[in-house]
Amino acid sequence: MSAAHAERVHPDIIRQAAQWMMRTGDAPDAATVAACTQWRQADARHELAWQRLQGISQDLKSASGGYVSAPTAGQTILRYCDQRSRRSAIKWMAGGLALGTLGWMGAREGLWDGSTVYRTATGEQRVVHLPDGTVMTMNTDSAVALRFDERQRRVDLRSGEILISTASDAAGRPFRVKTPNGLLTPLGTRFVVRQLDDSRGATRLAVFEGAVRVDPSARALAARVVHAGEQAEFDGRALPPPAPSEEKGPAWSEGMLVANRMRLDQFLAELGRYRPGILRCDADVASREVTGAFRIDDTDKALEVLAGVLDLTLRYRTRYWVSVGRA
Repeated sequence: MSAAHAERVHPDIIRQAAQWMMRTGDAPDAATVAACTQWRQADARHELAWQRLQGISQDLKSASGGYVSAPTAGQTILRYCDQRSRRSAIKWMAGGLALGTLGWMGAREGLWDGSTVYRTATGEQRVVHLPDGTVMTMNTDSAVALRFDERQRRVDLRSGEILISTASDAAGRPFRVKTPNGLLTPLGTRFVVRQLDDSRGATRLAVFEGAVRVDPSARALAARVVHAGEQAEFDGRALPPPAPSEEKGPAWSEGMLVANRMRLDQFLAELGRYRPGILRCDADVASREVTGAFRIDDTDKALEVLAGVLDLTLRYRTRYWVSVGRA
């Protein structure tokens, strides 16, 4: 965010966003959700503050193992805002000091339970070399907790997406990836795991080398093995048979978003993972199909190319609020 944009995010707006976070809590009624949406859409600065606070809320949840309610996160952020000067609050919103600045529930590294937390920001990717030689590549807006001790090597995927290339372990400790929907045990492999943020909250697994055993959290579901060239998507209710996958690796690890006859609204949802703010399209163009490869390190350029190919127009309310429609 530029200094000019940061200067326009007044601390009062930050406080309002935190108050809305508290009000929309864990089980808000329809009227409250509608009122919050109206507040967010009333001013682009409202949406900027809301998006930033949502990211910080995820930091808190990741640090605590996912047991921080939205009202608690809102109260903590509001209390922090009230203790800061206007200049500090602006710096906080612009610079993303997040978990380290809040100073509670543990630091980014070495939480009280012995785990280590890593997080990427929107649009950021990060390669982490784990103590056993395993390489973990984190995609945009992802959070993991590492639990390595004398008995186990475990990665808890809190949110987002990771690519794992496993290494052998001299001590013979099993390597596992845990998600809210199950436990994944790779068998000398390379694979990607994504925790979806849709209404199902499903886990998506794609295997490129070796195989991965999936043990669902739901006891009624039987375990499955997903082999190289296969992918599977499962949640707390179902673990369907794996489906074929022709990918040799995730395109995002090469800095690309590849679409093959993808609906425009779905494409924008994927591209929106790599940029802050709102990215949406008009209903009358949502079903248009997108095919091509787009750079994710320059989403503005990707949108320009998209608009040119599909004869669309881009309406920028701000840098962080973009609507796509007919030319």
